[in-house]
Amino acid sequence: MQETHIYVFAYSFRIWYGLCKPAENYIYKIMKKILLIAGLVLGGFAVNAQSGFKPVKGDVTTEFGLSGGVLDSDFRLNETGNLLRFRYFTQEKLALRLGFGLSSANETANAYGATAGQEGDVVRKSTDLLINLGLEKHFTGTERLSTYVGGDVLIGYGSSKSTYENSNNNFANPVFVNDVSGSVSGPSTLSLGLRGVVGADYYFAKRLYLGVEGGFGLLYAKEGKTKVSNTIAGNTITSETQSAGNSFEVNPSVITGVRIGFIF
Repeated sequence: MQETHIYVFAYSFRIWYGLCKPAENYIYKIMKKILLIAGLVLGGFAVNAQSGFKPVKGDVTTEFGLSGGVLDSDFRLNETGNLLRFRYFTQEKLALRLGFGLSSANETANAYGATAGQEGDVVRKSTDLLINLGLEKHFTGTERLSTYVGGDVLIGYGSSKSTYENSNNNFANPVFVNDVSGSVSGPSTLSLGLRGVVGADYYFAKRLYLGVEGGFGLLYAKEGKTKVSNTIAGNTITSETQSAGNSFEVNPSVITGVRIGFIF
């Protein structure tokens, strides 16, 4: 009797399991399809979020000026060829502008006398510093085109000095003059400016763009003093010339022409 009960229970369990197994497989297949569809949807959103051409919050751009013709192009830095410029996007449509330029020159012209060993020289040194700080507001534009307006504060400083030893202090045409030396320091130049800009960037590929920009600026520049020292046969004479004055300019300008830049 007990064996009969065991047999009936085993037979019933087998029938129940056979009925449940297809349902289990069916539920498994449904869940698998749901998870697959959810993965595709989320992946699509991720791709769309990363497929934009224009910069977003946190991006940094830098750029170079493009000059020359189609078959003779050349890259150069912005402004007068010595300004490296960056933009930092604090928001998708708002960017901070930073430009920094530093140029330095050191040139020597030699002078020779009629006798061997008679040598002199004229040395010229100059340094120019330019800092550009600004803000840029972008408009909606299109998927690839970004138009903007902005403003800059410009700060510049320049200095120069020339020295001469056994020469006439003429860099273009140095002549040997025995026992003559001296120096000319200045004039230095300080410049301050404000500039409004309008521009557009076209993103021809992801994170790569061509741009144009124009501005209207005010620039104030003031020259400093000039100090002269001249030594002849051991006797030194010094003098100082006051500032030659200042200048104030208001002018429209195209800034660097066509620019090519990238986001990093």
